[in-house]
Amino acid sequence: MKIRKIKLTVISPINYYHIQGGKIERPSNFIGDIALKYSLLHQLGIGNFFEISSFKPNYKELKNYDFWFTVGVPVGYENGIFSEKPRFMKPMIRNTMQGIDFNGTNSHPSIKTGSIMYKNFYMQEFMKPGNSFYTYFIGDEKMILPEVLRVGTGKVGVLKAEEIHDLSIAAFINLYTVRHILSKEEIYRYLASMNFDYTEHIALPYYIVGPLKEERILMKIYEN
Repeated sequence: MKIRKIKLTVISPINYYHIQGGKIERPSNFIGDIALKYSLLHQLGIGNFFEISSFKPNYKELKNYDFWFTVGVPVGYENGIFSEKPRFMKPMIRNTMQGIDFNGTNSHPSIKTGSIMYKNFYMQEFMKPGNSFYTYFIGDEKMILPEVLRVGTGKVGVLKAEEIHDLSIAAFINLYTVRHILSKEEIYRYLASMNFDYTEHIALPYYIVGPLKEERILMKIYEN
């Protein structure tokens, strides 16, 4: 396996549901490691993980594919500038009728909730194009990464992905991935005991820690 440094640049507005304030929804300050892995699988045409379901995911299928991302963090985090935040667009009105993203109607064939859905409108703040994030990619050195990745709700947000070589960055790790997907309890406990400069529950049960600059430890986390 090889560790690569990746710069992600937002080229199409991104939204996913994380922070709720009144009637406004907006993403967090990160691009999640789990989201990035599913995005790459989607872009490569591997698997079928995007069907509507009422079951809580456990992400165990991700272990079948031997490549991983660390959490995508805003520029500045690798230097300990944790006040750096992505820039967001002005709030936009969203129509939450269940078929609106499927065929523009108020019904969806996979959701049996009656023939007529009620209307519901609320505000969303999308992540602006131009925002940049850094992440590590750990995988086969021969694996060619696509130039773009689709992320966010409905996969409508787009990230430009490019490998970088002449920049020092640091990794931010999702401890949920280490413990519950990779099932590496010993490494999880080791990381949980470290005195990281940044720790935050982004969304239960996701817990982000960093910066981690030792690639030796990074490889130990993600290698089989």
